Amino acid sequence: MSYSSKKNIISVAAGLFLIAAYIIYAISAGAPASEDIKGWAAAILVFIGIGIGVQIVVQMLFHIALTIGIAVKEEVKTGSKDGDKKVERIIKAEMVEDEWIKIIELKASRVGSWVMGLGVGAVFVVLAVGAQTVIALHILFGMAALAGAAEGIMGIFYHERGVK
Repeated sequence: MSYSSKKNIISVAAGLFLIAAYIIYAISAGAPASEDIKGWAAAILVFIGIGIGVQIVVQMLFHIALTIGIAVKEEVKTGSKDGDKKVERIIKAEMVEDEWIKIIELKASRVGSWVMGLGVGAVFVVLAVGAQTVIALHILFGMAALAGAAEGIMGIFYHERGVK
């Protein structure tokens, strides 16, 4: 499995964790009342900040674990601890991004944009039929999170299956 696929799997898992945490918060007793749009907007902003922080920490831990894994594999393979330069070269080669990876990311980004666009359309439909504004906020936040997950899943799919 490629480096980009592994990175996307970690990112999607963190995104799904965020969605689950938000759902648990939304159905808990500590959530704002459904009429409290300001409270829900603040909660969503907090979850967006938490999501960004979680993604940064998870990606840092992923890179550390990847580096340790490559170093351990190389040490077992060669039997010596002197392969620092070789390990560094392997890590740099693993993390290189060429034009093919950029094309894959663009195609995956397109899918994420479509999902987000559908979410915005759903928000307008919900507001047009007269539903509560808080439902529109939930749809908007949920579709933004799902768009990120869809983008990551499509990135994995394209990395493993290829792009035509």
